[in-house]
Amino acid sequence: MKLRTEVQTWLKDWFEKRAKIGRLNSQSLLDIDYFEAGWLTSMEVVEFITEIEQQFGMQFSDEDMQDPRFVTIAGLTDLILARST
Repeated sequence: MKLRTEVQTWLKDWFEKRAKIGRLNSQSLLDIDYFEAGWLTSMEVVEFITEIEQQFGMQFSDEDMQDPRFVTIAGLTDLILARST
């Protein structure tokens, strides 16, 4: 549970530092599609993926990036935890 919280905090901070979103306090915001919400452009995807892989010592597969969970903080957290263990 602690690792899940750490991953979600890191992801929220990534978006907040880039002024994509305000402070995320609501659990429901974890389920917002960040592409549809405009939090992440196609140009930022490579940077986002690279920083996640470096931060958590893991690597996404092509299938991971096609996974429907990849587009939300909650879903991405699940993918990161699966790849990190």
